[in-house]
Amino acid sequence: MKHLIFYETFTNKVIIGIDIDGTINDFFNGYNLLYKKYFPEKKIPDADDWYWYKKLDYNGIDGRKWFNQHKAEVFEISQPYPGAVDAINNIYELIKSYGFTLNIVTNQPTPDSQIAAQKWLQKYGFKYDNLIFSETSKDKWKYADIMVDDADKVIGVKPLSKVSIKIEQPYNIHTESDFNIPNIKALNISLIKQAIDKVKNKTTI
Repeated sequence: MKHLIFYETFTNKVIIGIDIDGTINDFFNGYNLLYKKYFPEKKIPDADDWYWYKKLDYNGIDGRKWFNQHKAEVFEISQPYPGAVDAINNIYELIKSYGFTLNIVTNQPTPDSQIAAQKWLQKYGFKYDNLIFSETSKDKWKYADIMVDDADKVIGVKPLSKVSIKIEQPYNIHTESDFNIPNIKALNISLIKQAIDKVKNKTTI
């Protein structure tokens, strides 16, 4: 396989990190569907802000509190983005050939949402080595050399020795990243090759 030749002289173990919400999971539409289930007459704003859900009207309930209480339910409704399963599983098969690691790294606010996230990944057949629930967004970088994410609060705090791949969303257009892709379907072997090459160059400076 031609795309494997690149790795023959690179023996460092690389860890790829993949986010869930807004990266492989269409969380925006899933959450909005859940919101409409509870508040069918309410209006939903555009997702031009990471904290769009705080702008929603919860009939006097604090938005963050409602979000945390119902986060697990989103996984019962939300779907993977088109091509997400194939993209992740193709990358997984590639990196396992060389002993690399693929972690799913996500923030989930409650034990229930953590269990729901695991079941969701299993339901759709995503392949990965470890499912890690980071305490903060910044902590995601402890578990990946290359992080695929949509959040400014992850991409925007990337350590110099790491590499970021940003999934473009309306709320992160001004966030700088090593690589930008329009959706998870665009995460292909060629891009991962470039990202690993960039990690290799950073570790040899």
